[in-house]
Amino acid sequence: MGIINIGKIRIKDPLILAPMAGTTTLPFRSICHEMGSSYQPTELVSARSILYSGLDKSMCYLMIDREKEGISCIQLFGSDPKDFEYAIGKICEDERLKDVDIIDINMGCPVPKVVKTGAGSALMRDPKLANEIIRASVKVCQSYGKELTVKTRIGYEDEDKDNGKAEDFIKMLSQSGAGLIAVHGRTRNQMYHGEADIDALARMRRACEGSGVPFIANGDIRDFSSGRKMLEMTGADGLMIGRAAQGNPWIFRELAGVFENEEKDIEKVTFEERKEMLLRELELTMRYKDENIAVREMRPSMMAYIKGMPGAAALKVRLCAALTYEEVKDILWTV
Repeated sequence: MGIINIGKIRIKDPLILAPMAGTTTLPFRSICHEMGSSYQPTELVSARSILYSGLDKSMCYLMIDREKEGISCIQLFGSDPKDFEYAIGKICEDERLKDVDIIDINMGCPVPKVVKTGAGSALMRDPKLANEIIRASVKVCQSYGKELTVKTRIGYEDEDKDNGKAEDFIKMLSQSGAGLIAVHGRTRNQMYHGEADIDALARMRRACEGSGVPFIANGDIRDFSSGRKMLEMTGADGLMIGRAAQGNPWIFRELAGVFENEEKDIEKVTFEERKEMLLRELELTMRYKDENIAVREMRPSMMAYIKGMPGAAALKVRLCAALTYEEVKDILWTV
């Protein structure tokens, strides 16, 4: 049995949905929670944007609903401790967001437009600044009774995972006040290519042993066997699932029992079930956005749901031209 504590929050068998831009919307997070995800961070939001533009500009990404998603977690990125101090305070004092449980700081995003600002993965190259950001953020979080977590990678340069820099960075994180550390098993230079380095994750896990800070492993967890392998080889306290959950929220149901090494007898998800879930996510999205906007913004998710279906290529073309819920429904059920 895997039990972790993030401050006052106690979680049994932690299976966490990784934050992904364009994917981890409130509707999708709520669906993954139903399927067994322990909690689901929001898409990343700029702390500086909140400082200069307020919350409303980013509210479509910040929206939380503890009733639908259980433990709520908002993810921020940035490169200035003062930006985080302001943004966290603003979030915790807003009527729509004040019930958030966790603030997560992104120190792993490899996207150039984030890295060039000194945020995301770039913070692995500046441990002193990263430490200042966490300590400043923890102080604000504590004043509002919130927990703080960090997500990062196994290094910035490929050699970082072997020259000790990655372990040093993790030791710093574990001593800075972070309540949980999630690590993606690729370097920034790898982006999302190649394979996750399980050995590097294991070394980073050992580097923060004894700190009492839960270590969550992320990368290439696609099913029960890969999830179990990740736990066994890294000694991680929990798992974070990213791209494998896109169009497949059932993965959390499949991973149930991974901490006890008891694979559940789960029936294969049918194409019909995938179509129905796609429509359900679209329906939920339309509660927050105009129909045409919801349909357009869900196109990448639609592609994930139909992947592998007979005639998927032709179906993709038709779905990308759809503008209404009924059009999407008619297209799906003519296949």
